[in-house]
Amino acid sequence: MYEDYFSIDDILSTQERIRCQLLVDIPKLGFLESSSSSSLNDDKKDEKDKQNLTSLTTNTKLELPYWMIYSICNCKTRFASLPELPLIYSRIQRQIFAADASVVDLAKQAPHFYRQGRHLLELNFDEKRQVAITILQTYQQRFRSIMDSAFHLILSNDHHHHESMKQQTAKFERQEKLLLLLGQAAFRDYDRLINNETKQMLPPKIQGMPNDLTNVLATAINRKRKR
Repeated sequence: MYEDYFSIDDILSTQERIRCQLLVDIPKLGFLESSSSSSLNDDKKDEKDKQNLTSLTTNTKLELPYWMIYSICNCKTRFASLPELPLIYSRIQRQIFAADASVVDLAKQAPHFYRQGRHLLELNFDEKRQVAITILQTYQQRFRSIMDSAFHLILSNDHHHHESMKQQTAKFERQEKLLLLLGQAAFRDYDRLINNETKQMLPPKIQGMPNDLTNVLATAINRKRKR
């Protein structure tokens, strides 16, 4: 499940809450319901304690962090299912991505879009293949914008164009910003090579870069969904 156990980005992406629906009754976990999670004053302490001892019944819907969802949805005895996907991967949002993925402000809507999506694909749900295709196509569509921004932010002397590029890069999510840094480092090295400031170019390395996302998603698309 974990790409990097000590990665802050991985920790944040697996903390994202996902709605699930229980398939069995679970005793003494009433406190997990959102209605019981709010803080209560001392006068209601006894009432809260009673509620915490109640059972969660079948078909109860809960919002739990991904790391917990992964455990209860992928174990031999399934305790829960996914009745709906996170909003950013929903059918309506996928249609928006298909129309023009470059206009979506992922920094606001899903700052860990690709990493969270990769984790989501480890679960079993009906629209798994469509979600994988959307993530892959979104990455492919936005990649050119990332590289164009990297080029112009390094080599362009036009102030207005520079500011326009900054506004565009503000929409990039975490992995896209890492790719932007990678591209900028590559263009700097290329510029130094052209100006005879160096005799060789080394592949730039940015800490936190994931494995080849295209290969990972292509595998998810082609893999047969477990039943």
